Order: sequence, then C-alpha cells, then structure tokens
Amino acid sequence: MRPRVEMMAVLAGSAMLMAGCAIGAGVTAQRLHLHPAAAPALAITGVGVEPKMLDLARASTEPAVVVRYRLSRAASVSLDIVDAAGHVVRRMETAAQDAGPWQAAWNGRDETGRVVPSGVYRYVLQARASDGTQATHDLSAATGGEELEPRDFTFDRATGRLRWLMPRAGRARLRIGIEGFPHLRTLLDWEPMEAGEQQLTWDGLDASGLIRAIDHPNLMVKLSAYALPDNTIIVRGSSSDADAVASSPMPATYPSEHAAGRGYLHARHPREGCHEAKLAIQFHDGTRYDDQRRPRLSGMVPVRVTLEARDASSLTNERFEVALYEDLQFLFEEEESLNPFTFLWDTTRLTPGAHLLTVNVLGYEDHYGVVTQPIVIEAPATS
Repeated sequence: MRPRVEMMAVLAGSAMLMAGCAIGAGVTAQRLHLHPAAAPALAITGVGVEPKMLDLARASTEPAVVVRYRLSRAASVSLDIVDAAGHVVRRMETAAQDAGPWQAAWNGRDETGRVVPSGVYRYVLQARASDGTQATHDLSAATGGEELEPRDFTFDRATGRLRWLMPRAGRARLRIGIEGFPHLRTLLDWEPMEAGEQQLTWDGLDASGLIRAIDHPNLMVKLSAYALPDNTIIVRGSSSDADAVASSPMPATYPSEHAAGRGYLHARHPREGCHEAKLAIQFHDGTRYDDQRRPRLSGMVPVRVTLEARDASSLTNERFEVALYEDLQFLFEEEESLNPFTFLWDTTRLTPGAHLLTVNVLGYEDHYGVVTQPIVIEAPATS
C-alpha cells in the first residue's frame, strides 16, 4: 500500500498548527509559533529644508524655514539649530509623533527670542522612540568641506560686474591683486552663498580706495570656494550682533564648522581666524603731514608694520611674510614672522612728489592682509 499523505493547517491568531506527513496509521504533529512582526527600525528619512537661505531684511512677514522629514515609527523629535561654533541657538522639541511625514519651522530666532546674527547655521534632527531607540540626522558629519569650482565665471571690466555659478551652497572668497603680487583687496571674505547664480559689482578700487586696480594691465582676479554641509541654513540681513549668541544658555554640544570640515584647507580653519588680516603702517613721531594727512618723507625713513591683536596670534602660529611695494613695484620682503616689523626705507631713490607704499602680510596658510599708505617725498634741500 502506498503511503497516505495528509496536510492540515489551522490558523489561530499568530499561531499555526500543522499536522503532516501521516505515514500509514501513524500521525506526527508539530506546533510552530510565529511571533508578531518586529517594529521597523527607527529612522529619519526624506529630510529637506525650504528655503535654504533666510533673508531677514527682505521678509515682509515673519520669515521661516521649514524642515520636512519622515519617521519610520512613532517617536518624539527634537530639531536643533546650530551655529558655526557648535552652539545650539534654538531647540524645538515635540511630543510623540506617529510614523509618517512631518515638518518643523524655524523663524530665525534663538532660545531667548532674539533674531540670530547673519551667518551659517545647520539643522540636526534627533528622534527617540518609547523603547529608548534613537536616530539622528546630521549631514554635517558626512558632507561639506570639499573644494568647489565655481562655473561660468565672467568679469566685465567696463562695468566691474563679476558673475559665476555656485554648484553647491558654500563659502566663497574673491581676491583682487596684481599678477605676481601685491595683493590689493578681498572683495568677498569666505562669504556664505547658496547654490546658483551669483554676482557682484566692484568699484574698481583697491582696499585703500587710492588705486584704480581695474585698469591695471596685469590685474588678477581669483575666486575660491568650498562646500558647506548639505544641512546648512544661510541667514542674511540680520541686525543682531554676532556676539549676542555667545550668551545663549544652550551649550556647544556639536562640533564647530571647522572641526567638521574636511578636504579643503580653509574648510578646516577656525572661522574666527580665517579672514583678511588687518595691519597698520606707522612712521616716527616727528613725521610731518600735509593737509591730506600724507606723511612728508625724505632720506632714510623707519617704517613700522603692526598686525592687529586679533590676527597677530593666529598668523604668528602659521607663520607669515611681510612684503613692501613702492608704487606697486617690489621693494623688500621679510620672512621671519616679526610683529611688529620695522623696515628702514631709503626714499632718496624716489622722485619728489606723491607715491604709494603698499604692505602685504602673507600667511603660509593663505591668509593675507594689505594696507596702502599715500606719501609725499620731499625734494632734497638746496644749499
């Protein structure tokens, strides 16, 4: 006799009783326990922000950026707004939210209700389920800091208008100088910019306003940029002082912008030290000045170059050179990072009349400073 096979299944709740493989008169039965489906892993997905730039000066109503996200399961959520130093300037928390799409809005104000200063901020989402499971969405840990190549750069000398395309949100620096130096002006000093077309109109002058650099045949225009993290919010048009956030009660619980930076040199620099350096030229106490406040010089003249206090320490640590130029022509270079630095200038080689003395400070990590001083060389006394 051929074996008889019987299959029977009874579904009761989540348990299934299956009797099978009956051979002859004997029957074997096995109970299988199927547990309820496990809850999905907690995740924050579908995150986006609109707009990515908050212009507080142009908004006719209360401005806001909206952060949208999706929860894979029920959880309470906090949205942190973090400044470049890593301080949480605003924290918005919710009660438990069901799985699905949600959004939160930020109006550009800190924990005390003050408008935040203009600058770069980033948003961080954190979710916590009832069983203690947590999830974090912070793109600054994996994005930003890469060198960018702005596209379609054009410069119209007739109008002084410069145009370019930022492939991503980033910081941009635009320098003006003469090929082979001197450096004459920084038009943009790591200014935060959103992705897309950008433009700037230059008046054609150097930092002192004395040199019409745009007409120089060897003019050099250099645009540099690096990417900001993908969770960046750029704030513009604020009337608040940048020092106001320092008094926020929220701690610096996140890495600063430069600590999270990667790749490009300036992305790794502390923001407070990555800028155009300030310096001053001084002449001896007995120097006479004309009615335009130009020093009247003759013979051997000591020239003292001093960095401002806020820049002296950082530039000394990275080391720097001091270069001097007469009427944009190279005069002397000092490479020992001396501050202050005194140079004994032989003015007898110059023709009597008006001249320009330009001084560059050139840091070894690409931080520059410039000052130009108009002077008058006096004619030698006749007997």
